[in-house]
Amino acid sequence: MLQKNCVVRWFYILLFMLVFCGKVFTQQTNARDYLITALNASGWQPNTEALSAWKAKQKESCLQKIKALPDSVKQYLIKHADEALSFNWPALPASSFLEYRDNGNRIRYEKKQTERRNYLNALAIAEIISGDKKYMPQLLNGLWATLEESTWEIPAIVELQKAGADLPDPSEQVIGLVSAESAAMIANIQLMLAEQLDAYSPIINKRITFELHRRMLDPYMQRNDFWWMGFSGRPVNNWNAWINANVLQVALLTETNGNELSQLIHKIFKSADYFINQYPADGGCDEGPTYWSLAGGKLIKLLYLANSASDGKLSWAANTLLHNIGTYIYKTHIAGDYFVNFADASSKTIPNAESVYRFGEMFNDDSLKHFAAYLFSLKNKMPENNLVDFLAAADIFNELTTLKPDPMLISSAALEDIQVFTARSVAGSTSGLFMAVQGGHNAESHNHNDVGNFIVYANGEPVIVDAGVGTYTAQTFSNKRYEIWTMQSQWHNCPLINGVMQKDGRQYKASDVSFETTKNGVHVGMNIEQAYPSEAFVKKWNRQFLFDQKNNKLTLSENFQLEKITGKTSINFLSSCFIKTDVKGEIGFYNSKGNLMLTLKYIPGLMTASIEEKILDDEKLTNAWGNKLYRLSFTLNDRALKKGGCVFELLAP
Repeated sequence: MLQKNCVVRWFYILLFMLVFCGKVFTQQTNARDYLITALNASGWQPNTEALSAWKAKQKESCLQKIKALPDSVKQYLIKHADEALSFNWPALPASSFLEYRDNGNRIRYEKKQTERRNYLNALAIAEIISGDKKYMPQLLNGLWATLEESTWEIPAIVELQKAGADLPDPSEQVIGLVSAESAAMIANIQLMLAEQLDAYSPIINKRITFELHRRMLDPYMQRNDFWWMGFSGRPVNNWNAWINANVLQVALLTETNGNELSQLIHKIFKSADYFINQYPADGGCDEGPTYWSLAGGKLIKLLYLANSASDGKLSWAANTLLHNIGTYIYKTHIAGDYFVNFADASSKTIPNAESVYRFGEMFNDDSLKHFAAYLFSLKNKMPENNLVDFLAAADIFNELTTLKPDPMLISSAALEDIQVFTARSVAGSTSGLFMAVQGGHNAESHNHNDVGNFIVYANGEPVIVDAGVGTYTAQTFSNKRYEIWTMQSQWHNCPLINGVMQKDGRQYKASDVSFETTKNGVHVGMNIEQAYPSEAFVKKWNRQFLFDQKNNKLTLSENFQLEKITGKTSINFLSSCFIKTDVKGEIGFYNSKGNLMLTLKYIPGLMTASIEEKILDDEKLTNAWGNKLYRLSFTLNDRALKKGGCVFELLAP
């Protein structure tokens, strides 16, 4: 049902509050400026004739690819759109818009707006597929209603206007995630259905062009102060790549003046370069795999559009960093739709297969192409409520469905810049153990206080887990963020030292981080002492992970030195499995079927084990883990504290 996609469309898109906007990527000392450099070197200048031919070619290619789709796919999408034929386009009242300002509620307005967008997209897809004009009257109603909206943004983003959180100021157009996506959708409706729209009224296409300039292209050229552009010197995040990719598409499909288009492209490239300039060399996305589709996954769409529109004159095929941004996504793959989920990332996600394929295409990387086919097979359906994504998927549907899927289960990966490390027992298989460890710092994008955190999966199933994040609320992006339990180190697989948790801030970090592959496995080490405030009275806390891949055994060694003892010190393990003590010194982790997934061995004489249930009542968390998680805590006794160390062994059955 279309309505199922309407509850919170922008679940992962919430506006970063000022306290988090500056916590994004590690800043680079030297600007790379890959996009502007390539543009200047290419000598490419778009002209009206060439651009018109390119758009005609794009449209014809799309129509041919859509025609070639299997009948079952087309019938499903058409049936899906039939729900929209009786849809009564809801009003977007001022009272709903103001709820965000008055009480923080954003759901009611966003639900109505999302319903409208989903139905409009579905109708456009069905009309393009069928061509029988059945969907045009209702499509026109939805399109006209959208063109009439006071703003294409949601209240939480309109807050960027000078008037702040209020009704949208008619004298100021705010460009954000939702308006940019809306503009790209409308530009593609015009590309694919311009003649059909003209048959009803030539005013429609005229209005579309007017609104795309008024709401998107004109303010983009007139303003430099949107934080996500990067011109103000503030760090940027996925917003930059996401919005710029959409603006470039709108510009290429809408702007007919060659000089104006050249200026737009130059500014888009300059802005997107800020995103690339601060990206770590290893291509790691510290926002996590869930956000990768909206960061690197959007960047590749921008690069692909530029390459296509310039007839290949703009190319970055030899660029190692940009290639690494693509390979990051399979380096964090665990099994199926499970991906490494540090920070706000979800444990389950299916990255955008079209983006992954475009990375493989641009960098001639067959591994990425086959991984894209694998991701597409997991999703097993075409985009149904997003015209832009539908057209992108249709363009490479044959490739995605005929290439042999490859889950890219690599033996190990070291993302040394963002300090994320992974390893599995058997390359190419989910059998045995999978481990992911992170160092980093506590001011990352979508940060949790989790330096030294790790996760362990057994036979492709979660055992030692990162809870992730619950449904976003106003508190999530406020100065009370770290009062939320999912953000706290004591609810990650981290030590509690003298009763003190880790603290947020760039200075709270890992040091002496190392990664090494050996004949028998992988070794990861780090000192997490600096992740704790002074009241923890810790002089040193070295965590060492020794993963014996051949024998399916992970050894965690804690070596520490405390200045004094002022409270409880414990080692925590968070699990989605039922936990019970099997024999003295051994604890078993059992899945929902009662199967033993993992055995943890410890020395009882050094610590006392306790198990605590954490009841989950947040929908996002229950979807991931069920109705509870379990925290296994080992409280160290005086003997262990004086010894300054302890060891845990985790073994597959």
